[in-house]
Amino acid sequence: MAADRVRAWLAPLVERLVQWLAPLLRRVQDAPAVRRFRERVAPHVAAVQEKLPEPVVRASRTRSMQAGAAVAAVGVVGLVIGTAVAGPAKPQIEEAAMAAPIQEAAPDKQATLEQHATLQQAPPPQQAEPRDAAPAAPAPEPEAPLGPPVEGIDVSNHNGPIDWGKVAADGKKFTFVLATDGTSFSNPRYSEQYHGAKAAGLIAGAYHFARPSDSSAEEQANRFLDVADYQADGKTLPPVLDLEVDPNSGGCYGMSVDQMHQWTKTFNDKVKERTGKEPVIYANPSFWRECMGSTNSFDGHPLWLASYGVDSPSVPNGFSNWHFWQYTDQGSVAGISGNTDLNQFQEGQARLEKLAR
Repeated sequence: MAADRVRAWLAPLVERLVQWLAPLLRRVQDAPAVRRFRERVAPHVAAVQEKLPEPVVRASRTRSMQAGAAVAAVGVVGLVIGTAVAGPAKPQIEEAAMAAPIQEAAPDKQATLEQHATLQQAPPPQQAEPRDAAPAAPAPEPEAPLGPPVEGIDVSNHNGPIDWGKVAADGKKFTFVLATDGTSFSNPRYSEQYHGAKAAGLIAGAYHFARPSDSSAEEQANRFLDVADYQADGKTLPPVLDLEVDPNSGGCYGMSVDQMHQWTKTFNDKVKERTGKEPVIYANPSFWRECMGSTNSFDGHPLWLASYGVDSPSVPNGFSNWHFWQYTDQGSVAGISGNTDLNQFQEGQARLEKLAR
């Protein structure tokens, strides 16, 4: 009976003590050293419980919980008092934890940890580019700088033999050479003049004197290109279609404006097909007005404008500007006997060279 009275007296006291110490108990239970101790002891306790009968285990658990609460309460009081007297016990707890070796992870858990570490260290996978992706378009070529006008000439079989070294020394940078005329005539000096000019460092181009009433535009274009032997060598100007009034009648070859348009377009298309270049068009303002009706259908072609006796030529209706200007047929050039046609390229040496590419 005395034991029951003592138990009845202690029960409220222990309960209040446990409530007061609950926060401290949680801090102690969460301490790293205590957690490691619990992890080490738990397997051994579980092994012992498996060997005991179930009623004993339940009774043991109940008594353990009751005793544990009381011991914990008394132990915490002692811990608080000891800490107050001797200072914090953290070093001793850590030393006790270090003295007990930690059990190695199970093989399957270890393998999982290693695999996770490998995945963290591995670089992210590279995204594959689509196989059928279109290649990037090349950047457009920058515009060549505009420069002062460049001097040049044009020649035919009438100019005879030419000393192209002297022509170059006289400051001429380019030349046009007659290759063919109409359906049947070819310049017998064409190869000599054309290749001689290139050998001396001039940029050279070939021209065809058109006679639309003689034969089809396609026939004349093919014969012209066969003689001209156009080469994309960086030293050759685009082929030229020379459009002038009929040398025999002075008119438009007996053709209407529409017929002249169609003949010119067919000739130019054939040149573009065989060389990849838009032909240069040679004309004077009166021919373009009377025979071509001042059409703007050919404004995308470089214009070689014939206009004599003026300080600055007037651009024919249908063109936005001129590129080459034939300003006289009475010029004098070293290396050539007699009069010579003189020309200018309006936009400078750099753009002349670009036109020849």
